[in-house]
Amino acid sequence: MASDTARPNVLLVVLDSVRAQNCSLYGYRNHTTPFLETLAGESTVYTQARAPATWSLPSHISLFTGIETHAHKVTVHDRLQPGATVFETLADRGYTTGLFSENGFLTSHGSGIKHAFETVEAAPSTYDDRFDTTAVNPAPDGFYFAAAFDAWRQGCDGPWAACVNLMDAHRPFEPRPAYDTWGTEFGRELQQTLPTRWEWVFHGQERPYWELQALEQLYDGGIRQVDAILNRIVSRLRATGALAETLVVVCGDHGDGFGDPGQLPGEPPAVSHIVPMTESLLHVPLLVRPPGGTSGRRCHHPARLTAFPSVVRETVAGRPPDRGFAADHVVATKQPVTDSLRQRFLDHCQNPGRFLKPSRAVYVDSPTDGTGIRKQYFWGNEAGEYRVDAPGELTRLTAIAPERVTAAFATPKADIREPLSGEQVTPAAKEQLAALGYY
Repeated sequence: MASDTARPNVLLVVLDSVRAQNCSLYGYRNHTTPFLETLAGESTVYTQARAPATWSLPSHISLFTGIETHAHKVTVHDRLQPGATVFETLADRGYTTGLFSENGFLTSHGSGIKHAFETVEAAPSTYDDRFDTTAVNPAPDGFYFAAAFDAWRQGCDGPWAACVNLMDAHRPFEPRPAYDTWGTEFGRELQQTLPTRWEWVFHGQERPYWELQALEQLYDGGIRQVDAILNRIVSRLRATGALAETLVVVCGDHGDGFGDPGQLPGEPPAVSHIVPMTESLLHVPLLVRPPGGTSGRRCHHPARLTAFPSVVRETVAGRPPDRGFAADHVVATKQPVTDSLRQRFLDHCQNPGRFLKPSRAVYVDSPTDGTGIRKQYFWGNEAGEYRVDAPGELTRLTAIAPERVTAAFATPKADIREPLSGEQVTPAAKEQLAALGYY
């Protein structure tokens, strides 16, 4: 362990629901991430990073603990046991820790994530009008949480470690006018008329999938706003001299779907997240700036978000991580659908069984494919191998046996969860989660 004066701060910024495919950092047609492109000049950009799961709760558990989702198995019915996260490890070593987000699964739900941090800034009941920029979501936008983080870290005495989760690209998509560059009136009106959880309207064939393109244009504005908030955070760190002594990790926890077709027979299109296991939900941005920065470079190996705890430990100890987030193979798991979610599929969909099938994916390095990697995954009894050259660029290679995928999931179960008892979430937190489409 390095001395107290040498220990770097740790900042994890999670761009909730942001997929790599819609980031101009990765070549997207709309200029959604100008600041990320600037920050890339002093960072490592991973072009083939994958989320461990397709929605926030299991992905954040994996990010904080380093344990894959098929091993920790934490769902809405579980509580994370104390002491399992890297933030608690850092707190034991003298770090001040903080969590800043309106995502109720992190800050309010009984999952136990909030107990891993000394300070938790959740969606407040009252706040300054300048942060009240949405009509549907009764919470401040991400600029509020950026300001709260900035005030908190300047008050820290000694090294600090924080997670800032930004929900501005999570539905409902309501970017400020300055960033709503690509949205249309049709898209705004469509969002106003749809229920907050709109999967069932499309999967139940009440509305055509093509209309989701209008929502994607609003989503692009949300990504542009998230990028601007990240600019605010990093610029404040730089202006106060803290950036030079801070490890900054920026990533998506999962992506989002706008009718993107499934690849395997019977696999449904991706609408929002959770189902299915398309690249639009798993391929996420990942950028790492070490203390003091580095020469900008791109890593084209598969990258796993679950490396975050080990990267933090090595950096804090003064040992630059050997491979960082790169790995020979990366895995992702579709968690079993909960009873309440299952009932929604049964109520709304003509063929609900196709949404409920198990699915797992493994990504492997492929030196013969240049910057591409290979994806092997199954959906129910169907399985295939694909080459992924860039976000959204998928080429089918061959059918495979599902057993070829499951062989990569030999990790033993991790004993870090316990059943929730009593009320899982307060009425106020449930209202907030419902506004984000979780209930």
